Amino acid sequence: MIRVVTFDAAGTVIRLVQPAGYTYARVAVGFGCNCDPERMQAAFATAWRMLPSPPETPGPNPDDGRGWWRSLVEKTLDIAGYRVDRFDEYFAKLYATFRQRGIWELYQDADTILSRLNSSGIRLGVISNFDGRLRTILQQLDVADRFEHLVISSEVGAEKPSSRIFHEAARRFAVEPDEILHVGDDPEVDIDGARAAGLQALLVDHKKVMLSAVLEKVVG
Repeated sequence: MIRVVTFDAAGTVIRLVQPAGYTYARVAVGFGCNCDPERMQAAFATAWRMLPSPPETPGPNPDDGRGWWRSLVEKTLDIAGYRVDRFDEYFAKLYATFRQRGIWELYQDADTILSRLNSSGIRLGVISNFDGRLRTILQQLDVADRFEHLVISSEVGAEKPSSRIFHEAARRFAVEPDEILHVGDDPEVDIDGARAAGLQALLVDHKKVMLSAVLEKVVG
């Protein structure tokens, strides 16, 4: 019996209004670097694939994952072949930009799905490889109160697909892992990771499998 549904955040419930590289380029203009947005986005995608995940820590990440994001920005600029003067200021501005209104949006059906699940008595949570900015983002999108627990990797000290973060969610909800359905868009990180930890899992891609598949599986 499914008692809890947890969601991945970015790519599942929320998405960027513009690709990350476009925001990198836009903010760089204020620091004297006229970067091509498409070039920056291509470099961002490559850097994202290349950069290893943050190492696990016994408790919360000391800097809430900020150092990892800084390394990602440095790698993106290096791959794109750009140099931004006053890099420390640029990174601070960029880091803050990604928690501002208008940067993120909900997927079209997300609010309806969350509301129906709440009405059906299903407890909801988030399990996300993100940092503390996620709390502000969900509040701005008016869905923070839909979730009983936000299990954020930088605050746990472990990222999906580590079983540790999934088991932390089960501990907070005080349920058995197999009573949780985890919903995400990444086959390895979300689906394989959840199943390895003993959770049920549902892959959504917002094309062939929509978020509404959660309702079919849980509510009927």
